[in-house]
Amino acid sequence: MRKDKIDSIISTALSGEGIGREQALLVGTLDREELEYLFEGTTKIRETFKDKDVKICSIVNAKSGKCPEDCGFCAQSSKFETDSPEYGLMDPQQILKAAKEAEAFGSNEFSIVASGTAIEDRKELDTLIEAIKLIKAETKLETCCSLGLMNVADLKELKEAGLDRLHHNLETAQSHFEKIVSTHTYEQEVTAVRNAQEVGLQVCVGGIFGMGETYDQRVEMAFDIRDLKTQSFPINFLKPVEGTDLEDLDYIDTYEALRTIALLRLVLPKMDLFVCGGREEVLQNDQEKLFAAGANGILGGNYLTTKGQDPSRDIEMIEGLGLKPVYESV
Repeated sequence: MRKDKIDSIISTALSGEGIGREQALLVGTLDREELEYLFEGTTKIRETFKDKDVKICSIVNAKSGKCPEDCGFCAQSSKFETDSPEYGLMDPQQILKAAKEAEAFGSNEFSIVASGTAIEDRKELDTLIEAIKLIKAETKLETCCSLGLMNVADLKELKEAGLDRLHHNLETAQSHFEKIVSTHTYEQEVTAVRNAQEVGLQVCVGGIFGMGETYDQRVEMAFDIRDLKTQSFPINFLKPVEGTDLEDLDYIDTYEALRTIALLRLVLPKMDLFVCGGREEVLQNDQEKLFAAGANGILGGNYLTTKGQDPSRDIEMIEGLGLKPVYESV
């Protein structure tokens, strides 16, 4: 076992600066025994910078389907024939109801997700503004939105209404992007992130792993996001959906998923890492190991177009590990 090299990797990350590319690539060569030893270190890094707190985020699929984009993984693209639901934007009271349900089971953050290239209709923007104001007035939740390629002016209005954070995934590494999306560019994704930063929003930026990318491309993405200086990283694992371009891919291997979480903790030692889509299917009976690998947050409840596990099971798992669910915004 290469204990000395692993110890050096852990030591570098514990400095708070994160490991370099050479060390990140080395993580990709570790065998299972070495990974288990690495997880002892990533646990220490997580506890050093995040203590024993586990953040729980919830989402509402507030507008579903009929998206003109062709993201190869997405059941909501109009390019594909899937069983994904289709409906227009919920009204503010419906969104508030979902937020209160999320807060009731322990979420500290709530994200309003809407399909489409961006929210451009004035009526829809006003609906979101009202919903955010209601959530701020009637809950203790941090507010987040995932709305596509938003411009600065509209994001400024949302922030003034009380929006705390924007979620906007880069989806995958720049070198792999054109194999997944052709209707917009990687540069447009980055611009959406920069727009949110310009108006003073915190930004949650991550992607989906297991879409045919190489380990080296996962490293590439980790460093691109480090350069963006964002606040949190949602880690998703592909759930192949029948009817989409990626329907024939297999789920990523459990230990490759855990390796990916560890890589991100080592490159981004101070960032909030949330494990979201694909958690149950990929990790199965090893979900507890996501915390050992370095994650300090999960998406609780349901996902965009699929069901998640019972939130009470998540709370039970977290508390059973001696960790502490974060119930209120911080």
